[in-house]
Amino acid sequence: MTERERLWRKARNLRSEMRRLGPLLKGSVVLREMKCGKPNCTCTRGKPHPFLCTTYKERGKTKTVYVDKTRQGEALSWSANYKKYKVLLNQHTQVLLSLLKSQGKTAKKG
Repeated sequence: MTERERLWRKARNLRSEMRRLGPLLKGSVVLREMKCGKPNCTCTRGKPHPFLCTTYKERGKTKTVYVDKTRQGEALSWSANYKKYKVLLNQHTQVLLSLLKSQGKTAKKG
């Protein structure tokens, strides 16, 4: 197998991995804490309520979306998928750049 064939195979494998990832969420999932404001709640005595939210950029501004407790696993999984996708995309780009740089030996006709 030539080097070019090996690179093409690697590119195909990377694209296959990207397709298998599932839903992607471009953003960060973060755990925050907040006081609810009820006067007799434990959060007023120093134990704020934890909650999960997703932050993302839209037109240069950071937006925040609250994540319901029943959807936290999905948010974490989708965010992790996006991070994996970015790594795979960078690897795929490097492979394709290597193909562009390589001198393919083609027979000249004529």
